[in-house]
Amino acid sequence: MLDLIRLAHVVTIAREGNYNAAAASIPLSQSTLTRSVQAVESQYGIQIFERGRFGARLTEEGADFVEMAEHVLRRSEADSDALAAFGRHGPRTVRFGMGSIAAALFLPRLLRQLDASVSGVRVVVESNDGLRALLRSGQIDFFLGGIPRESNGFAAAHHFLVSRVPGGDLCALVRPGHPLVDSRDRSALPAFPVAAGAFIRDLDIDRILPGIRTRGPALEMDNYDFLARLAGETDHVVIGSAFLPVIRPEFGLVRVPGSDIRELPLDWGLVRAAQRRSPEGALRVAQSLLSLVNESLVAQDPQP
Repeated sequence: MLDLIRLAHVVTIAREGNYNAAAASIPLSQSTLTRSVQAVESQYGIQIFERGRFGARLTEEGADFVEMAEHVLRRSEADSDALAAFGRHGPRTVRFGMGSIAAALFLPRLLRQLDASVSGVRVVVESNDGLRALLRSGQIDFFLGGIPRESNGFAAAHHFLVSRVPGGDLCALVRPGHPLVDSRDRSALPAFPVAAGAFIRDLDIDRILPGIRTRGPALEMDNYDFLARLAGETDHVVIGSAFLPVIRPEFGLVRVPGSDIRELPLDWGLVRAAQRRSPEGALRVAQSLLSLVNESLVAQDPQP
């Protein structure tokens, strides 16, 4: 049985750096806190902390465990908020998710266009893995994310209903004046650090952009507003949709010539659970989002 209170104890110790400070902040006696951590370590068969003069130092597996525990606690808090919102507003509150690039492209305009009959909206920007989990558990009504065009078995494998819109190519994006803008030498890409949404961990970047990861792991962040600012102030190369510079020109990004990842064509997929009826308000918002995606992609030409 998952014990959220004990997980919170572990996370607090990791944050405070020692048992005394953690016990004082909870508040809880140090002996009780020690027993709580020991119970967690026994349950999962790992050692989370090493104790000594230095305080409470995370072991290697303890650091990984704390990262997962923080994710579980955040999700639990979101679930609690969702239940509270349901109690206040009932099923008219629309809950949906978007992948990081989809949110950057379409969310600002969608929020301006939402029907006044929708009394509340909860939007989650997550990786596709996270969105699938949220949809399966009923925490969101639908999501919009990128789907590889050749993945024909995606819907059946997950018991989803998918409405697809051709999404164009991924490409490398940089600030104007970046050294890569005037270079058509694709081999120059490895000289610069790379940033992208968490989807990048699922891609064989070494194959589709050979050598691009020689500077180490890409910076992963599901927030393209931040990634655009990062690229505008540094030499980072952002992997994103070829539509970003034209749909969100305020980002100030330009495409690196010859960097389109045509080996990985994407569709936008609006995904719902096949075995669960969607609320009317959610269906209206989903249809508005599909129409907006179609209109945006037809109206804009991502070609340089």
